Amino acid sequence: MENSAVEVLQGGPEAFKDVQRAIVVCAHADDMETMMGGTAWLLQQRGVDLYELICTRGDLGTHDPAYTRDTLAAARAMEAREGGGLLGFKEVVTLEYHDGELEPSLELRAQITQFYRRWQADTLFTFDPSWAGQIHADHRAAGRAALDALMPSRMELYHPEQLEDAQVGKVGRVFLFSPAEATLNIDVTDVYDKKLAASLAHVSQFQDGEKSLEWMRALDTQAAEAADMAGRLVERFSELRLW
Repeated sequence: MENSAVEVLQGGPEAFKDVQRAIVVCAHADDMETMMGGTAWLLQQRGVDLYELICTRGDLGTHDPAYTRDTLAAARAMEAREGGGLLGFKEVVTLEYHDGELEPSLELRAQITQFYRRWQADTLFTFDPSWAGQIHADHRAAGRAALDALMPSRMELYHPEQLEDAQVGKVGRVFLFSPAEATLNIDVTDVYDKKLAASLAHVSQFQDGEKSLEWMRALDTQAAEAADMAGRLVERFSELRLW
């Protein structure tokens, strides 16, 4: 894997011109929308087929006593389908790992591999597991497992039972959100209403509506300033190219 040269994009997903089918592997139901919802919408508008794999049930993140872990998990799964639907995702799948307990295990690696093969994605979006500031262990685990699954997904002898109704994986490029160092800056200002609407679909997570998402706008504002695009809203990525 090699990092690409630094690019700063003033608008639109030009860096993704070769992407046709993309998979987003994340830890929680709201990660995709808050980390890359604007970019996802721009990709969908260019005709990219989008798929999302959520690794945990999200059955921990609430202070509302009305929820149990099971009812919260059911709500998060439903909200994920709604948020993904608003951004044009073709399929959203939630795995059964508990929130706060995700590990980059061999079992998780194999499950992710199955979806690379099933959806025949050519591009992966996931968390950067190398960033020291990535303090949520689930985020690091999801990113690590997603990267670890890339090579075995191409090997016919790795879980060959998965290939009875699928082909080997073909992911050829990776974009890491929440990166240690950004190599791509995507201006999502003009589609921020789409990102916000999809994020707000996660009612159980963001019970105070837009007020609950002030942190998201602040991060996207800071990202724009760091990219010399003050006054805009930016989503940040680093790019990996695979051989």
